[in-house]
Amino acid sequence: MAVLRKGILPILLAVVISFAGTRLVACAGPVWPSDDEQQFLDAYRDYVDESATSDQYDRADKLFVEAVQVLSDTYVENIDRPAFVERAIASLPNLETDDHTPDGIVGAVLDESLHDLDPHSAYMTDDMFRRLQESTEGSFAGVGIVISQDEDKLIRIVSPIDDTPAARAGLQPNDRITHIDGHEMKGEPIAEAVRLMRGRIGDPVTLSIQRKQENFDVTVKRARIEVPSVTASIIDNDLAYIRVSRFDASTLDQTREYLEMLENRIGSPRGVIVDLRRNPGGLLDSAADIADQFLSKGLIVATEGRGERKLRSYEADSSDYFDGAPMAILLDRGSASGAELMAAALRENGRGVIIGEQSFGKGSMQRIMPLTSGGGLKITTGYYTTPENHIVQGNGVVPDIEVKLPDAEEFEREVDLEHALPPRRRDPRKVLASMDAASCERDIEVTRIGKSATNDNPLDAEGDGEAKAKELQRDTVLECAVGYFSDGKLAVYRDQVEPLLRAGL
Repeated sequence: MAVLRKGILPILLAVVISFAGTRLVACAGPVWPSDDEQQFLDAYRDYVDESATSDQYDRADKLFVEAVQVLSDTYVENIDRPAFVERAIASLPNLETDDHTPDGIVGAVLDESLHDLDPHSAYMTDDMFRRLQESTEGSFAGVGIVISQDEDKLIRIVSPIDDTPAARAGLQPNDRITHIDGHEMKGEPIAEAVRLMRGRIGDPVTLSIQRKQENFDVTVKRARIEVPSVTASIIDNDLAYIRVSRFDASTLDQTREYLEMLENRIGSPRGVIVDLRRNPGGLLDSAADIADQFLSKGLIVATEGRGERKLRSYEADSSDYFDGAPMAILLDRGSASGAELMAAALRENGRGVIIGEQSFGKGSMQRIMPLTSGGGLKITTGYYTTPENHIVQGNGVVPDIEVKLPDAEEFEREVDLEHALPPRRRDPRKVLASMDAASCERDIEVTRIGKSATNDNPLDAEGDGEAKAKELQRDTVLECAVGYFSDGKLAVYRDQVEPLLRAGL
């Protein structure tokens, strides 16, 4: 079993659905169509513009045949190739695309066929590759939201990114975007939503939002989204707090910088709070590296492929910040992929207790595979396993202490997505204690440190009332965690939970 080390085999993630574990793999070599594939190559020509050239057809033919071969070789489950091609042919009459070039038709068929396998597999154009690279570098121009597509083909906000126009405008997880600058988005691919929201810095974009039974428009100005993925604070003078909002190429350096600041300012804290709420994931290497900052030994995460074949593992070998200090990890329904794996790794290595809500439940691994004919595939090739060999996929991470929010609404998790891969090997842990968030209310003193101390999000001229009201809301889940280390209601459970945690139960 190979062991992943820092900086080796980088794993990329598409931010538009913000799920961790996408790795770049090159594909090459000659491809020849089978009889079934030739039937598709003959059939799709009826849907192509008459102006198409023979070179365009040759490129698109190679694209389809090579894609089916790669899928057959690498998908997490065995693929029935004749059945896959038959479904591709059947999809042609109902295809929704404005691009009727050979590449456009074949790309649209591949994208729809891959989505029918699971919600994270997809066909990617060259332009989408560029956007993927941009998203993992922690900087892009847009409004600052992570999105997915629900079963009604609407664009759903998974999470607004901290300190962005979207967050300041009050956009919330589970909001639906029905229109972008008047363009109806129902049925449109995520790539089109991303294209419409990207633009020149300072230009406004109007999003039509559906929230429960309410419909309204929000106009935000596009900005360079330099995503500060880490912030840190000192709470009540002796609690270390660090929030990681996503995992990108710069997150590890930011985390180390803040942890060193906290150690210099506090030394021996009463407790450490690691906040992974609304963290949609990112680079797997980054998530594992950050978990490693709190662990001196032990397995962090492993991967397995088709037939439960073990692939790689990632072992802790780094520093252990705040060694011995009790830790609480905050999760919510918007915590996905790398955030879930990091939380599970810390708990299963006896490092911390999880407080909050059950997480999203995305634990599958995707690889980005460029095709020699152009474009590429994002294919689900395996699952991530926790140190105790559980699989997050479809299950999520169950908190030790559940905190119920008074205004919580129904929220789609991974298992609710259309064509979601089924849950496997669920962690048998159950919630040890459940409580209402309102019962945790307490006044806390929060002192931001470092760059986050000046990152108070000056409000835009438009929509500042709603953003200000949102800013003034209590964070009762954080207050619950503070109470866990203090004399709050959760402190009653502390002496019961921590011995179980240390014993690995």
